[in-house]
Amino acid sequence: MPRPDQQTREAGRKRIEELKQIRDQAHEDADKAKATADKTMWRAIDALIAEGQVLQSDAASATGWTRDHVAKQTARYRTS
Repeated sequence: MPRPDQQTREAGRKRIEELKQIRDQAHEDADKAKATADKTMWRAIDALIAEGQVLQSDAASATGWTRDHVAKQTARYRTS
């Protein structure tokens, strides 16, 4: 296989940089979507607890996390 010339290599590097920008944006978008999903879930769980529909222990059992984790996360997202 012949070695690429300088112009071909520069074009290739430019394409790789574009691909990385696309990937980085997708990762950023995914992180934002995850953060939004977490906020939505924890606020909904907090509302269910506040309304007296469930206890923290029910939320812990349903999610598989500890009561302490549920308490910390509901408090965290209640104010954010």
